[in-house]
Amino acid sequence: MLSVLAHFALICAAALTAFASELRIAVTDENGKPVWTRLEVRGPGLQMYQPKDAVVGHISVPQQPEDAYYIGSFVARGGATLDVPPGRYLVVAEHGLEYERVEKPVTVTAAEPAAIAIQLHPWIRMRDRGWYSGDMHVHRAPEDMPALTLAEDLNISVDFTMWNKQDLWEDKALRAEPVVKVSPDQFVTLMNAEDERGHGAWMFHNLKWRLDSLATVPRWYPTGLNFIRVARAQKSSPEDLFPWFDSEKPIWWGLPVMMALAPPDSMGVIHNHFNQYSVMSNEAWGRPRDQVKYYGREGFKDYSLQLYYRYLNLGFHLPPSAGAASGVLPNPVGYNRMYVPVSGPLTVEKWYAAVKAGKVMVTDGPILFFEATPAGAKVNVAVEAHAREPIDRIEIVANGEVVHSFKPEGNVKDFEAKAAVDTGNHSWIAARCSLKHDGAIRFAHSSPVYLAGKWDASADARYFVEWIDDLIAQTNAEPQRYASDTEKQENLAIYGQARDFYVAKMGR
Repeated sequence: MLSVLAHFALICAAALTAFASELRIAVTDENGKPVWTRLEVRGPGLQMYQPKDAVVGHISVPQQPEDAYYIGSFVARGGATLDVPPGRYLVVAEHGLEYERVEKPVTVTAAEPAAIAIQLHPWIRMRDRGWYSGDMHVHRAPEDMPALTLAEDLNISVDFTMWNKQDLWEDKALRAEPVVKVSPDQFVTLMNAEDERGHGAWMFHNLKWRLDSLATVPRWYPTGLNFIRVARAQKSSPEDLFPWFDSEKPIWWGLPVMMALAPPDSMGVIHNHFNQYSVMSNEAWGRPRDQVKYYGREGFKDYSLQLYYRYLNLGFHLPPSAGAASGVLPNPVGYNRMYVPVSGPLTVEKWYAAVKAGKVMVTDGPILFFEATPAGAKVNVAVEAHAREPIDRIEIVANGEVVHSFKPEGNVKDFEAKAAVDTGNHSWIAARCSLKHDGAIRFAHSSPVYLAGKWDASADARYFVEWIDDLIAQTNAEPQRYASDTEKQENLAIYGQARDFYVAKMGR
């Protein structure tokens, strides 16, 4: 088997092939109108082809060989014309999660141009139900964002223009209007910053002005608390939605500190380790998981979810979020997305207000609706799931425990069920839906519904005490992280404050 880099070299080699024939692709929507689309033109092996000057899938090196399919993709309106060598090709067309994926083979000869026509059809329309999508983590060039947003049929795209050493506003005046209106119900926000260093990744949405010292800070000092406080100082009142603070994923070393001292407004549950064709099943520089208890790709997903559940157990009311990190990891814009219900015309403010209200569904595949109604000692739950791939299972989760599950038989893509669940002393309940898969993990998760039960979260508090103890031990063992002992002691004092927060909860 070829290495990842060898596979990637095949893609690059395709660009050097002597092109001899023309492939014409036309794409329309269900109404027969030209539509923005993401296309893959696959040749032999992992060779991929794009037209000149196209907006292409972007990342430097694939995580897995199959990621080459995304990296070789491009977006176009109504189709494209490519020069390719004679041969047999597979053309893949997608228009976001809500449309059927189309795969069509085509043979190109030297004798005459080859033409292929594709019509895309939705399998669900969330707008018709009053639900609107968003991707909270995008790293693409602002000038490409309208095309990418239209191609992926996404409503809200959160594009990060300030990220560690990169700041698109450093030598420019800030935009008079920081939100780009792509269509009546599609928007791109641009005044967004990410502080991604040793403690983790902290995302600030819809800032009012630059975080101008972001590019100069070292990896471990100061903690992200500084930027969180600076960002929140931009609010004109505590009730203001913006700036919004999202924790990009649950696995970061510094997250228990942030949760104790400056809790985020949302947390990434379907995050950028879940990719279109693969899973990045490691913790990067986050806290490593127990590889025996949480084995493989499914184990990584369970570990990430259990961390989110622990915070809910501790009493945090924390909406889930989703982000694909397109431009950094091999994902289309909006591949990981979240849906919220909005009444009347969509605005960015109304969308975030719905997230804050906690009516959220996150997904990279299925659509999941969930209702939970307390009824005495039990909770009546209703689930409705839809997908363009077969559903594997639907689980009802309370305080991290699976309290009920449904296993549809056969290749079911639409499923509804009701059940009465005994929740005992559980303090929250939610639903999740997983699809059958052959590598990539596709699932959806509802927002939690909070219950009146009193959950004993002492084990969860103890877990984070031990986590922070490990962080303190690392700090003492690696003084080279800091320019001075004063910096080190300042961080240790912050860790100690967070530790005290969880110690207090152990005794409850």
